[in-house]
Amino acid sequence: MNDKLSTIEKIGGWISTLLLGTTKEIIVRTDEKVSHLAKSMDEVKKCIDDFRTSIATHGANITALQVHTKYGVSHSPTVPNDKGKKLLEDSGFNSFYSQMKPQIFSLMDSLNLRTLYDFEQGAERVLEQLKDNPAMDLLKQHAVNTPDEPLELIFRIASWVIRDDYSAHKNPPA
Repeated sequence: MNDKLSTIEKIGGWISTLLLGTTKEIIVRTDEKVSHLAKSMDEVKKCIDDFRTSIATHGANITALQVHTKYGVSHSPTVPNDKGKKLLEDSGFNSFYSQMKPQIFSLMDSLNLRTLYDFEQGAERVLEQLKDNPAMDLLKQHAVNTPDEPLELIFRIASWVIRDDYSAHKNPPA
């Protein structure tokens, strides 16, 4: 069966060569070039995807740096500067925090946090968990009325304050 097919393929090849002549070779070469171009395009797509990932990572890093430089002072760790303190006051965070501090610390205790970094990240997670609490309504209203100061930004700056207070709570001075 395979011999018959290969014979038929050979005959078909000769007939196509007789009928098409050099056009057949042009078609074959064009097909090879298109195959190579398709492989090259796959490589280009992969490079572009890698580039997009890299840009997104850099964008996130730039955003984080902007928050630190615009609203914070780097004292290792970062603390709110005057603009950051004003944002916390204007957004209603300070009144929310004084009211919810025991609950925030209790939730942070349940996360088994160990380092200042953990405290800061844990504070953001806890604030995110409390987003639906009615006491958070002032912060949400501020975020809606001031689009350039979203809730996530308020949470980030607030996490610096909570981090330091929680650290003092966990490690009281002797």
